[in-house]
Amino acid sequence: MIGLAGGEDPFAGVFAFLADCGVIDSASSFGGSPQAPQNAEELAVCLAEVDQDAALAVLRGMTSRTLAYGVRGRYPVDKAQDVFEKLITLLGHGTRWWTNTDLGWWRPVIRHTMDALIVGTGGGVLVVVLAADED
Repeated sequence: MIGLAGGEDPFAGVFAFLADCGVIDSASSFGGSPQAPQNAEELAVCLAEVDQDAALAVLRGMTSRTLAYGVRGRYPVDKAQDVFEKLITLLGHGTRWWTNTDLGWWRPVIRHTMDALIVGTGGGVLVVVLAADED
């Protein structure tokens, strides 16, 4: 499992957040095994650590266009860039980032058809941004 320096594990908190949001399923819609991770350890396997530039690209992409059809999302690209550059600055140097996607591939973490999850931890803060879409 990927963890933080000092033994802190962000994935238990992220999994609890996803479960509280009601986006973790316990069985697939076809009665088979669930697509989504069922605990923090399974979630950690779905996430790859990325550098700050990759994190910014995912954050910008997942909020400026929809995952399923690539049409305009919540923010225009310039606004998304500005918002997430400020977030990265607030979290500070040494922030660690994990994601399940580069927006061209992904490892599902919730029950929706498409999802993008990014987790950042720095300056004593844990940030979780989740986008989901259906086609």
